Amino acid sequence: MPRTYRSAVREQAAASTRAAILDAAEVLFAEHGYPRVTIARIAQEAGVAQGTVYASFGNKLALVRGLTERAAEDDRISSALSAIAKASDGGEIAGLAARSTGDVVRRHGRLMAVLVNNAADTEIGEIFAGTNRLLRERFRLIAARLATVGALRRGMTTARATDVLMYYLSPESWLRLRGLGWGWPACQDWLRRELLFALCGDLDDVADESPRANSMK
Repeated sequence: MPRTYRSAVREQAAASTRAAILDAAEVLFAEHGYPRVTIARIAQEAGVAQGTVYASFGNKLALVRGLTERAAEDDRISSALSAIAKASDGGEIAGLAARSTGDVVRRHGRLMAVLVNNAADTEIGEIFAGTNRLLRERFRLIAARLATVGALRRGMTTARATDVLMYYLSPESWLRLRGLGWGWPACQDWLRRELLFALCGDLDDVADESPRANSMK
């Protein structure tokens, strides 16, 4: 038992160290730009030796991969997809999709900004493409649920609905609105209503007020 206990303690310590390194890298990449950040700076920010960063991840690109994997494994994503799989109304599905993607962007916005801003880099671009493939597959599941409950407007295929979801709810859309000064609630409300209309043609849920007027609320 003592040996098992020591092993568990070491694993927990290693996981905490990895998390601290990832947290430091995410902040530094977002604030100073991926190309300008060094492993030494990340180690200093994380409070570990430079060799620990290399031993834990290897290089900066591996850190980006680690951040991407951590975001993709967020338990709240699977919870949202489970809720959508049980929903039977187009408005409810659109609301869940907007709220869950907004929550993910809000929690992992620094990473997403790094991926978007460095997409021209060949290696980062490959990681970004991989995240988009995963995102598209998740949106395909949402589009399929809309089709199953009969919520899609006439002529809207599952493939086209997936495209629409990518257009409105991709990280770039959220980050663009945020860059314009919109608050998170306004982003979520506007994207939900626009998405609902684009996919289902439902105007009942569209308010008269401009979301921009309430962007800072």
